[in-house]
Amino acid sequence: MEAEQQFRSFYNFYRHHRIDRADKTNPFKLNPYRHKLFIAKSVLILLLCILLGLCAKSYEHRLIPNRSCINRLINWCCFASSLSTAFVVAWEALAGSREDVQIWNTFHAIEIALNVCNANSQTVFEKTQRVYRVIFYTLVALLCALAGILLIECRIMKDALVGYIVVFLLLSTVDMHRILHILLYVRILTSYLRRVKGDFRIIVEMINARIVGTNHDYEIQQKLSSCCTCYFLCIKLFEQIQQQFTCGLFMVCLKFSIIIWNEIYWTVYRAIMEKSFELYSLNMVPYHFTFICFTWTCECLTAEIKAISQLLNTIHLDKASHTIRLRITHLMLLLNYEVFFFHTIGVCKVSYKCIVQFIISGATKVSFIAQIMKDFYSDMQL
Repeated sequence: MEAEQQFRSFYNFYRHHRIDRADKTNPFKLNPYRHKLFIAKSVLILLLCILLGLCAKSYEHRLIPNRSCINRLINWCCFASSLSTAFVVAWEALAGSREDVQIWNTFHAIEIALNVCNANSQTVFEKTQRVYRVIFYTLVALLCALAGILLIECRIMKDALVGYIVVFLLLSTVDMHRILHILLYVRILTSYLRRVKGDFRIIVEMINARIVGTNHDYEIQQKLSSCCTCYFLCIKLFEQIQQQFTCGLFMVCLKFSIIIWNEIYWTVYRAIMEKSFELYSLNMVPYHFTFICFTWTCECLTAEIKAISQLLNTIHLDKASHTIRLRITHLMLLLNYEVFFFHTIGVCKVSYKCIVQFIISGATKVSFIAQIMKDFYSDMQL
């Protein structure tokens, strides 16, 4: 399978499968040994999250910096969202560990329908490989840089602040790993749709160049049937991804909203109180980067669907036969439905609009808090 070969290093990083070359239909099977290790790792993360949740209040003075009422409330919201997100993501990964095999088998089915082979696989996945490697290694570099800065600055920082940043980063690695996992799947799916778009472009050219009265319908129908099959398999694949990641995505979106609220709050706090918390905000950068990259990937996926829809609108349907015209009309109606959007339990739709809404919501909440802080600080100086 070309997706597995082209992304072998990342596939080995996420997988707990084995490949049965003898099974041509569903070659991906669970690897019992790696699957047990994956279960043990997930259970360990869940236990650590439970332990941290139970002991957090006892160690509040070591985990939650800034003892004022509003500061403590903001810090507890951010800490609670990080802890609950890591727990839900680990639980979801554990509960859906067997379903991951189905996704890779659907990848295999799509490649068979697209007739992807070694001759053109580099072209199909070339851009996807390059972009994903940049995202993955940039995130690793950000985490390493932040760890280095933390080691340098930890001597002059408050112990509670250092402990909070370390705990936040450790918890965030759980859901960032999950986001990178789904990001890989969405990127591969986008590559398949890009290939389907190229095949649709050939069909459009064949229909528009067709002379009325000639018989090229059989060849056009064969290509159109193949493209429709691939598109329906892509819909099936997206639904599998949606079902496997939906709860974790909801928690990730909720956490991102709270993090933005936290960022705006500390920016205002530094401006009003004239205190420095640069590293406190800097530790959020890797998470911002990961979520924005995921949102961009989702937008790229929907852009391919829009491009296919616009391409089909250029067909001269008067040159097509009744059967071809009917099939294309049905396909155009199907493309108008927002199938390829991640709806997180019906609450959020992952897109650029989601980020804008979070920023506006965070700025609105913080503006009220900022006014309270300003009045309180002015009263203290009198």
